Formats: sequence, C-alpha cells, structure tokens
Amino acid sequence: MDLQSALDAPRSFSDSGEMRVERGYAEAVRRRLAEMGHAVVVPDTALGGAQAIRIRDDGVLEGASDPRKDGCALGY
Repeated sequence: MDLQSALDAPRSFSDSGEMRVERGYAEAVRRRLAEMGHAVVVPDTALGGAQAIRIRDDGVLEGASDPRKDGCALGY
C-alpha cells in the first residue's frame, strides 16, 4: 500500500476485551471476527489519526495525511 492508502484504510484495535472495528470493514469481516470469539464493537468515533512521511531511496519525500483528523504531513 502507498502511504495515503494505508492511512485511508479502516482500522481495528483490541482494547479492554473488545475488538473495535471501524465502519469501513465489511459486515462479513465483523461477523467472522465474532465467530472467532471476539467481542466486536463498531466505535462511534475514529480510531486514532496519523500523518506520515516516507523518504524514498532517491531522496524524494512522500507525505500523507489521515482524513480522520485535521492535520497535514510536512517534511523538508
């Protein structure tokens, strides 16, 4: 995945006995997780936020910003 695709992708996070799975996952995924014994919860709010900068081998900087939060990726 490129940086922006990775930040745009839905997230899941295990916390206090719950498997929190963002809305972007298919219902089949949530159902399968529940069948495996996870206590699946769809949170009302986003799971985290991030900005990222990748330094390519040729020295070019690539930036990405998470749509879940206000912010931007900066580099020099």
